[in-house]
Amino acid sequence: MMKTRLVILLLTLFLGVGNTFAATVQEVDQRLDSLFGSHQPYRDFFMDLQKAVAAKDKDRVVTLVAYPLKVGVKGKEHIFRTPAMLKKRYDSVFTPELSQIIVSQKYEELFARDQGVMMGDGQLWFSGVCADKACKKSRVLITRINQ
Repeated sequence: MMKTRLVILLLTLFLGVGNTFAATVQEVDQRLDSLFGSHQPYRDFFMDLQKAVAAKDKDRVVTLVAYPLKVGVKGKEHIFRTPAMLKKRYDSVFTPELSQIIVSQKYEELFARDQGVMMGDGQLWFSGVCADKACKKSRVLITRINQ
């Protein structure tokens, strides 16, 4: 009897897990509003990044990055200090796998926390980056890539 109840409880938890992580666009907007004050710059960035990656617009993509950019590849860290450095090695950073993750990511499936917004399973992070010393202005940019 106790074993049956345990099995039923575990199945209920297991089957309910998928619904726990499902979100709506409005819920993601609210989460970003709560964390960062406004969701709109993040949503705009998300759509701009997807469009640029889908179009293979290297010139545009390298402008959407906070430098220096740290890229983790198989436990080794590479640092790109300028857009020119990243553009030169663009295809080794924005691999077909990473590009597919970016292009296929659904806005309502983004994970957000105080340090930024994650695409995929942590392959790419973006966040607001201060544009001046007082941090009165900020810009949403890619802050980390992990392969």
